[in-house]
Amino acid sequence: MTAQTADSMKQHVLGTYAMTLDQARKMVDAVPCERFAERPFEGAKHPAWVLTHLCLGSGMMVGYFDAPTEAEAGLGGVPEGWAPIAMPGAEMSYDRAVYPKKDEVLAELERIHAELATRMENASPELLATEFPHPEYRAFFPTIGAAAFYLMAYHEGYHLGQLSAWRRGAGFGPLAE
Repeated sequence: MTAQTADSMKQHVLGTYAMTLDQARKMVDAVPCERFAERPFEGAKHPAWVLTHLCLGSGMMVGYFDAPTEAEAGLGGVPEGWAPIAMPGAEMSYDRAVYPKKDEVLAELERIHAELATRMENASPELLATEFPHPEYRAFFPTIGAAAFYLMAYHEGYHLGQLSAWRRGAGFGPLAE
């Protein structure tokens, strides 16, 4: 892959990542904080969980960019207390008090998005090609770059789909085009 192609791919990933942040903001704009943990249907992933989970995913990726050889690289400044409530495998609570407030989680999502976008933009080809340090995930993410691509281009869209289903179930309907 040429340097020009690699830079072009980076720009596509960064554009997609910016788009998902914009969509996340729009999806919860009209949702009051007190409704962030409602359960409109069985298995619903509510806004409090989705947004907290997205912060954690991006925070973990910031950690891997900052410490690319450490399997437990940290959360990039995302509050550690959020991990038990929104990491994969965490049991979802429908108690609003368990999760951060709407303004707090949105501010953290904005901050961690900016951090990760900056790291991706400045990442060298060597860093992106570094073997992913967590052996448990290496089969799926062979490199730091593969993990970043997944988190920035797929992971967010997947969870925003869950948020879209929640919106409809909670009576907010689809976003206007």
